[in-house]
Amino acid sequence: MLNTESQYRLVFCTNSDIQLTTLLNGLNNLGFIGKTVFRTNAGQEYCVGDSFLQSVTFMGCSPYIELEPAVQLKPDAVADFCFIRVLAVNDNHVLYHATQLDKLKTVPRCKHCRKVIADWVEHAPAFNTTNHWQLDCPACGHKLTQDDLDWRKASGSGNLFIEVVNVYLQEAVPTDAFLQQLETISSSPWQYFYTDSNMNTKLLDSN
Repeated sequence: MLNTESQYRLVFCTNSDIQLTTLLNGLNNLGFIGKTVFRTNAGQEYCVGDSFLQSVTFMGCSPYIELEPAVQLKPDAVADFCFIRVLAVNDNHVLYHATQLDKLKTVPRCKHCRKVIADWVEHAPAFNTTNHWQLDCPACGHKLTQDDLDWRKASGSGNLFIEVVNVYLQEAVPTDAFLQQLETISSSPWQYFYTDSNMNTKLLDSN
């Protein structure tokens, strides 16, 4: 796979029973993904498709986004162009930053009452050890699953992940139409967030 160390990305995630091949066919039909860059057991990487810029709105005056790879591109090369990686994991509700919890500074909120879950770190080790993880919200008493935690666009959980690599924090925003198209393909709602592999970024949406 391409080397994406420290690179920024926009990530979509969902929990769905859809097969990975069905998702990939849907993304291809939408024109969101284009030609294959590399395929490995861990994930599949694609150039952006012809309709990518209709699916994602770039903010700012005139952002420059390199959409084409170098002519000679090798596995493990540092990728300096915008590309898409699609990942599938075996379990549901897998936290994207499961191996980086010590660096994840964002405190999640309960989606029901919007109060922060101040003691989330104590429960974090169980996030990916059970598919039936639950936590009673200390403020409203709701029994929370991973999907009930709002990471304020700094993380998310699922069994399917779509990474748009080399997109700066909050530089690109998916259109409502594209999110609806994803939901139609997978029969499940999608969330999105921003990160880099080292998470050396300030908190997003922190109000």
